[in-house]
Amino acid sequence: MTEILALGAESILFKITRWNQTLALKWRQSKPYLLEEIDFQLRKSRTNRECKMLTVARALGVRTPAVYSVDYTNHTILMDYIEGKQFKHLVEQISDRELVKLCHCFGQSIGLLHKGDVVHGDPTTSNLIIDNHFRLWLVDFGLSEMNATVEMKGVDLHLIHRALETTHWARQEIMLESTIDGYIDVLETESEDPLARMKHIRERGRYH
Repeated sequence: MTEILALGAESILFKITRWNQTLALKWRQSKPYLLEEIDFQLRKSRTNRECKMLTVARALGVRTPAVYSVDYTNHTILMDYIEGKQFKHLVEQISDRELVKLCHCFGQSIGLLHKGDVVHGDPTTSNLIIDNHFRLWLVDFGLSEMNATVEMKGVDLHLIHRALETTHWARQEIMLESTIDGYIDVLETESEDPLARMKHIRERGRYH
């Protein structure tokens, strides 16, 4: 059985059956507007990065799908299939209490990454899966990076802020506050510099 779960700008996610279990297969398709060699190397590097960063994030305590195999020739990653829904589709359907709980967990997950000097690169509610046990999973690490600086962490937080105000503007305040609370819970005083940098980045964008 093969079913398309998501169509992205640079990849397609399939739900497949292999080894008598349900798994997810992520395939980075070619881009015809790029030179073949550049396209191949780009897909290979991003596949390699995502595979590595999924494993690094799990080691840091973040709930992410486990990787079973990676194919650098066909640019695919075989990983856990998480039965659930994207957080972005649940925001308007759940209570404030449930929303606070999930956003707090989101902030904790980002905090764990930043504590390990890792940034996600695309921390939006599209890249959060809420499973059938109401647990939050962080996915899509194709833009993540290691050895993150304060600036990179500030950008990560800025992306969260921007995503909430553009996608979930009606509930952005409670979502942002809960996310930041979760972030601070993990990093404590270490959160001060990245949060200050986030505010600075937002001011830069506003006045330039």
